[in-house]
Amino acid sequence: MTYSRIVRGDAREYDIYSLTIKKEMIFPEGLDQHEKYTNLCKLQEEKFTHIKIPKFRCWIDGDLLVYESDFIKGKPIRSIKDFNNLYEDIIERDSDYSFINMLPENYIKDPKGDVYAIDLDEYGYHPYEERKEKWEKFYGWYAPIIEKYRGTYQLNVQIYGNDQRQKKIKDLVEGTFNANITMHDGEYLVIIDDKKLHTFVDTLDYLKELYSEIRMQMDINVNGAIRSIKKSSELFDRNNRTNNIR
Repeated sequence: MTYSRIVRGDAREYDIYSLTIKKEMIFPEGLDQHEKYTNLCKLQEEKFTHIKIPKFRCWIDGDLLVYESDFIKGKPIRSIKDFNNLYEDIIERDSDYSFINMLPENYIKDPKGDVYAIDLDEYGYHPYEERKEKWEKFYGWYAPIIEKYRGTYQLNVQIYGNDQRQKKIKDLVEGTFNANITMHDGEYLVIIDDKKLHTFVDTLDYLKELYSEIRMQMDINVNGAIRSIKKSSELFDRNNRTNNIR
């Protein structure tokens, strides 16, 4: 990783104005680094609907294929809305070229809310059937929820208070539902659409019921029948139903 800086005054104060990350790849004998290089060059011209590509340059240096890109500061995607967008951009896109890596850690959401792909050499020739199969294997039961959710069941959630209970509810809603969340000062209160929930336990119970209902509404079974709902998520289990969170 490299960075540049502007030195000011007595040289003890500086601003980082350029931060990049460099990846160097040596290919095993028999694999053509030029194919990967061609893919990276193609990626520089690509346009995705939601995902952004950091600025980068690539070159071949002897046996090495190297690319250097802007470093994206942020956190891996985790909300179902972000996964909806990822699914649309890398799985459903009308092209045989796309990313094949499904790890959330390879898609970083910056402080502005923009999502960037960061493992750029994972882009290449990956037809739809290959991408779809890998997606479903990687995300398991979560895959059809993402595929069929697609923003249809967005919740409006207001959370009052700022202790650990409210933060836990926010994390749960962000990770499990497609929701517009606003945080407010005050005593504990969660409003989900028009439903007011005054305790932490009641909120967890309601979210579990809502989660199961939405899964059934989406008719996940490909044969058209609603299959039995398995354990919803460890986020809903009894170990999370305590009012005494440290």
